[in-house]
Amino acid sequence: MVVGEAGDIVELLSAVNPCVPDVVVLEGQSQIGHVQELTGIDAALVVVGDVDTTTRWIGLTQANVHALVHCDDPEEELVEAVRRASDGTGYVSPGLSGALLRFTRAMLPRHLSAVPTHAPLTSRESEVLQLVRKGMANKEIARRLGLSEKTVKFHVSNVLAKAHVASRAQLIASGAAM
Repeated sequence: MVVGEAGDIVELLSAVNPCVPDVVVLEGQSQIGHVQELTGIDAALVVVGDVDTTTRWIGLTQANVHALVHCDDPEEELVEAVRRASDGTGYVSPGLSGALLRFTRAMLPRHLSAVPTHAPLTSRESEVLQLVRKGMANKEIARRLGLSEKTVKFHVSNVLAKAHVASRAQLIASGAAM
């Protein structure tokens, strides 16, 4: 149910405060540019923008943005984005997913794939690395290898440290040969 509309960020803030909506949809560069001002509201944010909006993705995620939809996407994409933002799962429409992927790749430091590891992986760490690269979660890896999740988490941490990366995503993206 739509509880209100606003032409600018000031109107939006005054419309949001008494209603306490679950989701707020922002459209237009003027509103998107002020998204940081909405960090205090208790609502998931859906941003409708263009490819240039993806370059603001880090700032948008810090401002509680849960979904991103391209302005030329069909109406169904916006509906799906609102549903996903409302239930907390998040959403990026197909119209922006490619641009977001390119932006994310561009943000990764180029040196990641060239950094040699200073310590070789153990055989167990190598097994865990291969399963991480297949997209398996710690729970799945633990089940596959007959280990506890805590042990898998330990091995994943060691692999990340030895590869000089901070996250599983960076590990996969770097394609570090270990």
